[in-house]
Amino acid sequence: MWSQLPRITPALFSERICSQQLGIPSSFTYRWGVTMTLPFRLNQFLSPRSIGQRFALTIGAGAGAILIVLAVANYISGRELLLEQTSSEARKEVRDEMGKWDDLVDRIAMYPMIIGATEVASSDPLNKTAVSAPWLASLLDHSPISSVYGLYMAREAMDWRDPASDIWVDRKSWPHAARLKYDFHDPAQDWYHGALETNGTHVTLPYFDEGGSEIEMISITRAVHDNQGRFIGVAGADVALTEMRRIVREMHIRNFLKNSRITKGADLQPTADLTPESMKEAAYLISKTGVVIIGPAGTAVKRMPCLGEKDFNKLLGDLPSHGLDIGPADLQKLLTQDRGWLRITGNKDNVIYWATSRITGWKLILEVPFDLIISPAHVLAEQSAIIGLSGLLLLLGVVSFVARRVSEPIKALQTVASNLAQGSLGEGSDVLKKIERRPDELGRLARSFSSMAKEIRKREKRLSEWNVSLEKTIKERTSELAAAMDRVEKTNRAMRAEVSEAAAYSRAVLPKKMKGVVETDWVFETSSQLGGDSFGYHWIDENHLALYLLDVCGHGVGAALLSVSLVNVLRTASLPETDFHDPSAVLTRLNISFPMENHNDMYFTAWYGVYSLTTNQLRYACGGHPPAVLIGGGGAVSLLPAKGPVLGAFPKAEFENAMFQMTPPSSFTSPSRLYLFSDGAYEIDRQGRKMMSYEEFVQILSKTEGEERIPSILERLRKENGSEIFVDDLSLVEFSFSDTERNKNSDATEKPSHFSPQSQQSSSRSIIIVNSLPELQRLLSFTSEFGSHAGICREDL
Repeated sequence: MWSQLPRITPALFSERICSQQLGIPSSFTYRWGVTMTLPFRLNQFLSPRSIGQRFALTIGAGAGAILIVLAVANYISGRELLLEQTSSEARKEVRDEMGKWDDLVDRIAMYPMIIGATEVASSDPLNKTAVSAPWLASLLDHSPISSVYGLYMAREAMDWRDPASDIWVDRKSWPHAARLKYDFHDPAQDWYHGALETNGTHVTLPYFDEGGSEIEMISITRAVHDNQGRFIGVAGADVALTEMRRIVREMHIRNFLKNSRITKGADLQPTADLTPESMKEAAYLISKTGVVIIGPAGTAVKRMPCLGEKDFNKLLGDLPSHGLDIGPADLQKLLTQDRGWLRITGNKDNVIYWATSRITGWKLILEVPFDLIISPAHVLAEQSAIIGLSGLLLLLGVVSFVARRVSEPIKALQTVASNLAQGSLGEGSDVLKKIERRPDELGRLARSFSSMAKEIRKREKRLSEWNVSLEKTIKERTSELAAAMDRVEKTNRAMRAEVSEAAAYSRAVLPKKMKGVVETDWVFETSSQLGGDSFGYHWIDENHLALYLLDVCGHGVGAALLSVSLVNVLRTASLPETDFHDPSAVLTRLNISFPMENHNDMYFTAWYGVYSLTTNQLRYACGGHPPAVLIGGGGAVSLLPAKGPVLGAFPKAEFENAMFQMTPPSSFTSPSRLYLFSDGAYEIDRQGRKMMSYEEFVQILSKTEGEERIPSILERLRKENGSEIFVDDLSLVEFSFSDTERNKNSDATEKPSHFSPQSQQSSSRSIIIVNSLPELQRLLSFTSEFGSHAGICREDL
């Protein structure tokens, strides 16, 4: 049906795309060359600018969606119903055809029974004319079954060469007798010995009767016994296989003539079948073992077996060799069940139906393409689509007409609004009065619009009055704003100065770098906001070196001042009743002395350790701080964690003492290195990548070699950060532990004895100051002046 319609192909979706990209006008071109230009642009229709177009497009889309859903639902339900109905019809058809086959075999089997009864009824068993050739010729001539090709009586007691041993007439020799050219007593002759072994009617498989009728046929035979039960011979009837093929191959469910051209003659017979092979039905007749006895017309066997040949499967072929793509599991089901149906989805999507003969056990199979079964559903879907599309177009036309009638007053209101926007307040009043008389929403809209126009006139009058004093008011407000901005700028400069001084103070309390048995190097990079990092190290006595790093939560001046206070307390050993050789005792006392509720809810993390020169041991404790990293002289990396929470948050917190036995420096050519750092050293947001992890930072530390390690590490971190300025403070301290014996007599070794906390505590004086930036600045100025008079360097002071 679709092939008879003129096919219209759109050149492109819109004139803009065609003209700008391909140079083709927006049109529809018929296949016979006629071109029709569209009266509108498709892109404008798909992008509506008016309410009517939007209304029509929305309703059309909704109705189209509903039609599509209904069409799909009807197609699916119709397809399932068709499959069920067709399966029921096909199973009945196959059963009926198999029943007709059995009836045909029963009727043909009557001939061997009549011939055998005639042979037994003869009064003289040795009478060679009991069954004669003329009688068989008469019986064959009057046979109503055209497929019967020959009748015969083969006698057991006679030699096969004796003309009376086989009385046989076929349609080729009729009305005369025919002669066999082989010994029918041979056990390989299935038509003879099969009847002897079968208690009843015996039907052979197809064979070529070489030396007999010289045609392809099957034989229906029956053993003949005399009144004493003695076997006296075999009576049979030969059936031409050509006639049987025609009967099987004409089997089908129904006539599918939609793809055929029918001539309007008297018989209404199709002149040419245009149905493709994939849409044709096929019938098969197979044996109990699956050997194809009769297949579709398009398939052919290699050759028909001759008498005595047993390899029927090789010569006749199986179902796959005849074009039925069936798997082993489905084939087993087909052979074991008497009747049923299967859907086979291999190379072709087909449905097969089968039934079993009650006489021979053979199976008749009907193969129907699945697309052929559901073809009425396709036709119904196409018709439904055409009807739905026609209704949709009609609906769109009605909706467009109604929407245009509704949108005309809106366009008039739009024109009045445009005039009003251009300052023409009086134009369009006649149009408004006309629309105001409407009782619907448009009338109410027009009345509201008129009220708005009147209100605009009043406001314009008031605005003109206010405009007179507006310049004066602006000048006054501008002057006030400039004064306020000046005050804000002064305040900002003062705040920046305070932050700068606080940063300078935080850096001023950092220790100088040491040389000698223990050498130090460090870097302290402040962030864009003032942070709370700080660190230090000093000799507790000639044998013990204290080293520590703290990080106060948050940013700003408060965090910086708290970190400076903590470092000063550790450096001056001013914590009461504290053994500074015991790291856990130091963190415990700091946790008690600096609770967060007394310091603006700020807590802090800390790592504190004590290194012994004599034992080469490092005792340390950690309070919520990243573990330090120790890199041995041989390159082995050790992490130094310890259990303990953040400080200042939990009054009764406990901190674990941990100990690490360092490898003697003399064991390696390079010294061991200990790194203390804050979390800002590795919590770096890398652009387009994940934040740097602690493990990645440890790898950077372990792989950095050379003399200038700290600058190299800092350069690598800046590269990862993608900027010179870090988001958080970055503190990194390196301790290098040299060979104690090699540096024991060195004058450059720094082990100042005046850092003894006992001597400091005995001569110290307490000065109580307020924890604020101005007070600390005053203290810094005082201590600097005192140091210059007393000859004490700034770092020692």
